[in-house]
Amino acid sequence: MSTQSTELTNRISRLIELLEKALKRRELYPPRLTKYEIARIVGARATQLAMGAQPLVDIQQLGSTDPVLIAIEELRQGLLDFIIVRELPDGRVIRVNLKELIELEKSV
Repeated sequence: MSTQSTELTNRISRLIELLEKALKRRELYPPRLTKYEIARIVGARATQLAMGAQPLVDIQQLGSTDPVLIAIEELRQGLLDFIIVRELPDGRVIRVNLKELIELEKSV
């Protein structure tokens, strides 16, 4: 078996394991960021930037000082350390690390 097929098999196995774990607990469903979560994260980070927080990306390279564009780029690069709070239909509240959710989304 080639290294490529072994790597692919390992990635598929890890993905199946993560999805089964998430579906059993129903905690990470959906296993991605929703458009509402993205809007909330970008809005919160843009507010921080507008209030004087240091950007986590090079704004010279980005070519803009617009806080919203900077926040979008920081999210796209996975540099933000936010916690996503999700309330489930049964009333439970879960907290998911943004970086873990982005990693799960990329593996899907």
